[in-house]
Amino acid sequence: MIAAVDLGSTNFKAALFDADGQRLAEASQPLPYSLHTGSRAELDPEAVEKSFFVLLEQLVRDAGLALAAIKRIALTSQAQTFLIATAEGIPLSPFYGWSDDRAGEAAVQLQSQLGDHFHQHAGWPTVSPRLMLSKVLWWKQHHAWDKTFRIISLPAYLAMTLGAEHGNDANLAAMSGFFSIAEGKWWEDALKASAVSCQQLGTIVTPGCPLAMRRNKIPSGFSRDLQIVPVGNDHTAGAIGCDCREGQPILTLGTAGVLYRHAGSTPGPYSASGLWGPYPHGGYYELQCLTHACSALDWANEFLLGEVNSPAFADLAASAEVDDNTPFFYPLQWGSDAAWRGKGDVAAKAYAAFEGILFALKQLAGDHFTHNDRPLTLLGGGSRLDFWMQMTSDCFNTPVQRTQTDGLLGAAHLAFPSMGVHADNKDASVLPNPSRHRLLQQRYEKWLNAAPAGRLVQGA
Repeated sequence: MIAAVDLGSTNFKAALFDADGQRLAEASQPLPYSLHTGSRAELDPEAVEKSFFVLLEQLVRDAGLALAAIKRIALTSQAQTFLIATAEGIPLSPFYGWSDDRAGEAAVQLQSQLGDHFHQHAGWPTVSPRLMLSKVLWWKQHHAWDKTFRIISLPAYLAMTLGAEHGNDANLAAMSGFFSIAEGKWWEDALKASAVSCQQLGTIVTPGCPLAMRRNKIPSGFSRDLQIVPVGNDHTAGAIGCDCREGQPILTLGTAGVLYRHAGSTPGPYSASGLWGPYPHGGYYELQCLTHACSALDWANEFLLGEVNSPAFADLAASAEVDDNTPFFYPLQWGSDAAWRGKGDVAAKAYAAFEGILFALKQLAGDHFTHNDRPLTLLGGGSRLDFWMQMTSDCFNTPVQRTQTDGLLGAAHLAFPSMGVHADNKDASVLPNPSRHRLLQQRYEKWLNAAPAGRLVQGA
């Protein structure tokens, strides 16, 4: 049995597959944040570990099996989330989530040292406060530091609780700021700038390659032959699950909004604002990220109606009469009524929320993601809303199709390639409506002009 686990930023999700690729069970556990605001994100390591093991136990229980039936655990994860620990792996800090941006001053310092070559090596356009690199330097500046301390990513920590060595896969490591994509190893310039050693960051393996195991550390109840397989970031796992080929564009409407494409065999960077990194099946990917997508949508839903009910919110938005007086919505302004510019009733504001998130993604996308002959594939919870799916097609003026697969299948496939990925997992394409596209294009141009200064979009 292969247990695929997606360590997402809202929920931990898992699915159990047999060797033939049959999905036998699914389970989910909410992520136990101890602090979660627009600029801070912390998780208690003990609570995270408990949620992880409860997830695995629920998974095998629902399948009528024991934990020992699992022979491989594939781990795909949100990027950047990490903690500081002793040499023995005992946590000294909480997990700092990817959305935590307290390391602003450290990021500025690192940018001045690494700026000229940062995008070519680390994949990110600039040094963000949200990078692991920035937050590690921030932590060092505010706490006593020892060269024996470990810097442990979320999937690496959970792998270690199952008996694995301290290790990371190259796809996820490439999102940390510490890794050189060009050199395929921890980046010497970043290590010097932060005064961190590669030993503190752990070993690097290829996505899909099992970590070395300390068999005497495997918890009771698990197979002595257990393998732990890191398989990259969650968006790459989703792309593998979709059987993403060169040029294939994917849009994930999740907590964040993420545009992803297989960019081919030529190394990046491909655009001034895009993140790029190694693709597990060869070549490279490009990613554009809107920090708040469904998180902003859920907030708008609750702000307007007092509860989150996405299907009802989509129905309300679909009932809106769209005209020159319909307000605009800016997802980075979420948190107050200032997110809307202009006046309108509740239906009009609901419509504007769906529209504004797509406009922010459209502004990020440029010409790289929809100018091809392949439909835009939708993933994530937002993709299940038919209203938003059609609006996406109209906004980008391209066919859009929803997939029945997910990153769990992609993770399992990377951990056990002979399991295969089935090609018949996508719905029929939705085609753009020409008149709706013209309306949305006109509103998009007005949305750009009416935006609060400097507050259009912001990548992760």
